[in-house]
Amino acid sequence: MSCSGTQALLEADTHDSVSELQTVLQALADPSRLRIVLMLREREQCVCHLTEALSLSQGTVSHHMSVLKRAGLVRDRRDSADGRWVYYSMVPSAQEIGRRIADLLDAPRVDLTPADCTDR
Repeated sequence: MSCSGTQALLEADTHDSVSELQTVLQALADPSRLRIVLMLREREQCVCHLTEALSLSQGTVSHHMSVLKRAGLVRDRRDSADGRWVYYSMVPSAQEIGRRIADLLDAPRVDLTPADCTDR
């Protein structure tokens, strides 16, 4: 593939698609947020369980949850009987985001042909 062909591939990905993936990957790059996602992958969690398991303050957990919500990975709900309790779970569309990340790193799709820019 020529060097100009590489540019065409980059332009094929929409700006929104790249921006969305970047937001998700940045959210998952934090060790605490990654641990939260691992916990939520198992089941819905109360904020009190997250603070205890991670040894973090409620405010810090809330900040991490806000980042994960903006990335489109989690959702929250308030307890209907006692609005002080907040529960978090993975959004169903998080599986699609996972597939997109896996596709990004899909080794069989990688072209192992050495680069050659001698035709420039």
